[in-house]
Amino acid sequence: MHRFAFSFFLISILFACQEDETDITYDLRLRHKGADMPVWVRGNIASGKMILFLHGGPGDCAMCYRYYFKDIENSFAIAYWDQRIAGSSSGVTDVSTLTYAQFLEDTELVIDLLKAQFPNTELYLMGHSFGVELGWQYLAKPVNQAKVKGFIAVNGIYSSYRWLYNMREWVLARADERNDQRARNFALENPLDPETILSYPWLTLYRHMYRLDGNPVSLYSDGRFVTNYTFFSPNLTFAQFTHGKHYGNVTETDGLVFEKGNDLQNITIPVALFWGEKDGVVPVAVANETFGLLTQTQPELILFTESWHEPFVTENKKFIEATRLFLDNN
Repeated sequence: MHRFAFSFFLISILFACQEDETDITYDLRLRHKGADMPVWVRGNIASGKMILFLHGGPGDCAMCYRYYFKDIENSFAIAYWDQRIAGSSSGVTDVSTLTYAQFLEDTELVIDLLKAQFPNTELYLMGHSFGVELGWQYLAKPVNQAKVKGFIAVNGIYSSYRWLYNMREWVLARADERNDQRARNFALENPLDPETILSYPWLTLYRHMYRLDGNPVSLYSDGRFVTNYTFFSPNLTFAQFTHGKHYGNVTETDGLVFEKGNDLQNITIPVALFWGEKDGVVPVAVANETFGLLTQTQPELILFTESWHEPFVTENKKFIEATRLFLDNN
């Protein structure tokens, strides 16, 4: 019985490798400042349009989410980039490089790599959560806007202060709905202002938000996703869970001073905001504020009424259709 189980495991690994090899389009790699970052390009290159997926986290992965994006590849190409110390990235990377400035530099280099490799392909950005922050800071430079055709921002922030402000408001409202005095007392006892944001006990607020079902959907409760992630993804599954501990630098310091509200008013390329309306991690109020700041373009706001922080998981078909429509129209 043990031999059978072990044999099945080996066959599964072999099948996984073979399945991925037959699906290869282009495998690229960016080596920079100690990080060895893979960029997998998959899908319909002939379409002349490509999405660069900016994954969340920080410290998450890109290619593991292909499970939810694969149907988009029938229409367009997608570039899956694992950021430094994330997914299947490797190398000897100093944790001191985990700053917004370095992530911006990496994003610029990845985009330049893709533009050089595919000079006749229109490039779009799709950011999720932390990836939205990478997108906003990239587009804050006017010269960079000329390199991409559009941006899809999925449940991400433009301002650390406004994010925490709206999360606190979300916690207060949900605590009232559920008569949760503990969460309500914490929020009332910890008001927020821009000057004290670095000392704000945001992790405790975050835990109250989760306890109030701000994002009850777990990727890992989907057995098909777990199987795909384990056997049909190049990501180092077990190593993935060790990445988070490295990100104290960006989440505890840089991560709480992210402010791009003024820069949003200078963005002229097409932007779509895809938002899970039930999200407590980045509440829909942030989407409404973001929409109002994009005054130099005509943004779209698409709400996924049955979704939380990952609408591509809970309303996958609608998400894929909205993505196709955005690229077709822009």
